[in-house]
Amino acid sequence: MKRFDYCRPTDLKEAFSLMEKSEGRAKYIAGGTDLLIRIKHRTVEPDTLISLRGVDSLRGIAENGAVIIGSMTPFREIERHRGVARNYPALTRAAWWLANPQVRNVATIGGNLCNAAPSADSAPPLLVTDAMLTLEGPGGERKVPVEDFFAGPGETCLDATEVLTRIEIPKTKPHTGMAFLKLGRVAQDIAVVNAAALLVAEDGVCRKCRLAVGAVAPVPLRLKDVEEFVEGERIRPELLREVRTMVEGLVRPITDVRSTEEYRRSMSGVLATRAIEQAIKNI
Repeated sequence: MKRFDYCRPTDLKEAFSLMEKSEGRAKYIAGGTDLLIRIKHRTVEPDTLISLRGVDSLRGIAENGAVIIGSMTPFREIERHRGVARNYPALTRAAWWLANPQVRNVATIGGNLCNAAPSADSAPPLLVTDAMLTLEGPGGERKVPVEDFFAGPGETCLDATEVLTRIEIPKTKPHTGMAFLKLGRVAQDIAVVNAAALLVAEDGVCRKCRLAVGAVAPVPLRLKDVEEFVEGERIRPELLREVRTMVEGLVRPITDVRSTEEYRRSMSGVLATRAIEQAIKNI
């Protein structure tokens, strides 16, 4: 493993200054559960790591109708937060499914998003809740919908000097149900397929549908065509069969060491329909 310098600034201004001085040869590091593995495998070789662990403003969960989660908040804290569990159970479930307690004590939600793995467990729940991300750099801050954040495997819309600072999840409406499902080779493994659904229904009719899947396309995928198809309909077996076929046609999975393209395609339809079924039951 290549030797590197390690810096631990106490605020974002200091972090931005260190990054600018590095002239592109540094990397921000959050929990390090992904980045350090990539460094060991020499897929990235930074001269300097700029740790964000000392920046207290990036940690914590606040409720003000919406929920605001600091990017350096560990998954273990999200998993245990009562407000998140009450209003956004799909995100709580995704946090619970991620690896194991030892990893969740260290891994952060910001790091999980910025790693930009198509299989990121936090992505589908945030996609279906219409989460907004705040990015900040030396030139100021900007807000980006989570669905516009991912650019490809391992790629985001972040500038090299920018930091993801917080995630804001809008307040849920009455009669809302949601669900998150994950399929892996073993309990602690990266997802072969994951899926999240959010439904608002009244009198048995779906008024709003949000559906997202992961690990079956270059980026976590929100299925807008399926959402439009479901809205205004009653959730019934015939509808779910059509949804499954639609999902299988919209995803773009690959074959790798974890699964085949064919299996991922089939299971994306299965998990998406099961997520819709669970979400409607959870209203």
